[in-house]
This record gives sequence, structure tokens and C-alpha cells, in this order.
Amino acid sequence: MKSEMDVLSMDERQRLCWLLANRVTLMIVGLVWLGMIVWHLIDKRIPYFLIIMVPVFAMIRFAMYHIFAAKLN
Repeated sequence: MKSEMDVLSMDERQRLCWLLANRVTLMIVGLVWLGMIVWHLIDKRIPYFLIIMVPVFAMIRFAMYHIFAAKLN
């Protein structure tokens, strides 16, 4: 399966920059998500959905990692 990096014919330097940009983007999204949780808690509301989805996303990522790793081996 081709990735967006393959479709764009990126060299190794460009691939590294793309992966680093993806990592930073995920970190920013995570910080915004945590900020939304804090914002709700400050307003004396418990954001059940936001809190529950943190470990759900982590489990999905963990499962996808193992699925892809198994396919490559």
C-alpha cells in the first residue's frame, strides 16, 4: 500500500520532515484535547467523553501498530 510519501515521491530528507511534522501535529492535537478537558473541569463539568476517548485512542494506535508490524514481518 502506498503512503502519501510514496505518492509525492519524497526523498529520505522529505520523508523525515513529513514524519516529524505529523508527530508535532499529533502533539498539538493532544494538547488541545487536554486543554478542552481542563476547560470543562474549570467550568465544573465532567467531560466524560473526552476523558474516555484518551485511552481509547491509545488502544487503537497500539492495536494498529501491532497489526502493521505483523504484516511487515
